[in-house]
Amino acid sequence: MAISAGFNARVYGRIQGTPPFTGTDGTTSFDQTFPFNSAPLMNLPSDGVLITPLPNGTLVGNTYVYSVISLPPSGLNVHGLQYASDSQAATLATNRG
Repeated sequence: MAISAGFNARVYGRIQGTPPFTGTDGTTSFDQTFPFNSAPLMNLPSDGVLITPLPNGTLVGNTYVYSVISLPPSGLNVHGLQYASDSQAATLATNRG
């Protein structure tokens, strides 16, 4: 079996907050969202990536998203980037390998 160096995911914006992204009432909540005008297909690294499911789905821009992809910090950054995807967490985990 070959090791995957990366996987593709369609992302709809950047998210700020902390997993599991759930408010006190059980709904999904983010500290801040930065929606993209279009949904770019991004190639993301497989190593060190955390995929968090969103239990109810959340509207970001004009699309419902169902998972958050958290990348590890790089360089001098303290926090990594987090992207919202319309794919289910299980699908992204399978694609990640």
